[in-house]
Amino acid sequence: MQTLAVLTGFIIITVAINKVEPTVNFAVTGTPASLLAIAAVAILVPALAEELAFRVILGGRQGHVRAALAILAFILWHPLQVWLGLPMAQPVFLEAGFLSTVAALGLACTLAYRLSGSIWPPVVLHWLVVIGWKGLTVTA
Repeated sequence: MQTLAVLTGFIIITVAINKVEPTVNFAVTGTPASLLAIAAVAILVPALAEELAFRVILGGRQGHVRAALAILAFILWHPLQVWLGLPMAQPVFLEAGFLSTVAALGLACTLAYRLSGSIWPPVVLHWLVVIGWKGLTVTA
């Protein structure tokens, strides 16, 4: 129930960010088969891999400074992917609206992890966001 509340808060913040700094247009993209493929891959990368790195290893279960630094690292990881030319990187990773949404996701995942004490709520939250972003939006 707590994770659902965190997800709801994240969605409200994301919609507000998108009104101020439009980054995506909501529209169904791709085919059901491509959405299924995205879902299958996204559970491992980025959801599980990034949540293990940024929530468990860097953020831990205690300490506000540690959590804030892990969220900052999570935000910076996205433009770094573009600058390094990594295959998952996209130009939108450099836009203020997208990075604001990434910050909100980092906070939401941190709250989900710390409230639940388990890695799985933030992994599922991150996974749902990626599926929603890849399957229900097109870059503005």
